[in-house]
Amino acid sequence: MAVIMDQQRADRRDPLTGTATAEAMLHFVEAALDVSNFEGPSVAVIALGLDGLDAVAASDPDSILLGVADRLRAGVRAHDLVGRLPQGFVICLPEVFSSGVHKAAHRLQRLVAGAALPTAAGPVSLGCSIGLAFGRGPGSSARDLIACATAALADGQAGGGGRAMPEIG
Repeated sequence: MAVIMDQQRADRRDPLTGTATAEAMLHFVEAALDVSNFEGPSVAVIALGLDGLDAVAASDPDSILLGVADRLRAGVRAHDLVGRLPQGFVICLPEVFSSGVHKAAHRLQRLVAGAALPTAAGPVSLGCSIGLAFGRGPGSSARDLIACATAALADGQAGGGGRAMPEIG
């Protein structure tokens, strides 16, 4: 039984970065939405993409992703969750007001871009773009919320990167 439990825990973590998998993030966002209400704070999703990653990833992509994941985890509250998606990272901030989300988004941008990441090929500097989406209340869709944040991220990157884009739609 312990082996099954360990495997289930491992299935919820990205093997490289230790952040939540896309499936684990989906379940977390669903749970956060289910306990939120329409009158209180929102559930926010931040999609974060690394600007210029393709240009430097050949040097040491694992170190870059590990370094960014560490910075993101250090930059969120204890009850927030950082996850990895194929196109970058996603962060769920349950029970937050919009002003807090914007502050968090800018803080995360500064953390990612603040200092070069050490890699085997030498220090690498990156910027990031962010897409934001907000939801609240049972019946809201976690998939839709993550998709809105990801679409806002894509708009920010299409505009040249280094941007924090609000929810679209």
